Amino acid sequence: MPSPDILLVDDDADIRESLALALELEGYAVATARHGGEAWQQLADGELPGLVLLDLAMPVLDGAKLLSRIRDDARLRALPVVILTAFSSLTAGVTAHAQGCLRKPVDLDAVLAFAAQHCARRRAG
Repeated sequence: MPSPDILLVDDDADIRESLALALELEGYAVATARHGGEAWQQLADGELPGLVLLDLAMPVLDGAKLLSRIRDDARLRALPVVILTAFSSLTAGVTAHAQGCLRKPVDLDAVLAFAAQHCARRRAG
């Protein structure tokens, strides 16, 4: 199975499903994870995506801890990560290790701009 363009990690099913659908309609292959633990397993076991869209507040393994694991792993260190969050303020320590931060509700155009920057688009058909 080819690697996904984007790994979307969010515990909110509505956000995860609607954002994944919007990205797929734009031609991106999207894998999803319900929490950081599930995402970590996908990253450890599979091909790397071009971009990770990462929620911060999640059960099992939160976004900040997952981002720390990604940056500590030699294979994953350079993986582009964009944080998705409803929090009005973040510590510089978290955002300093990401390629960007988008506030929820996310602006689809901003998500698509990050996807275009970091992912090879797949051609339909």
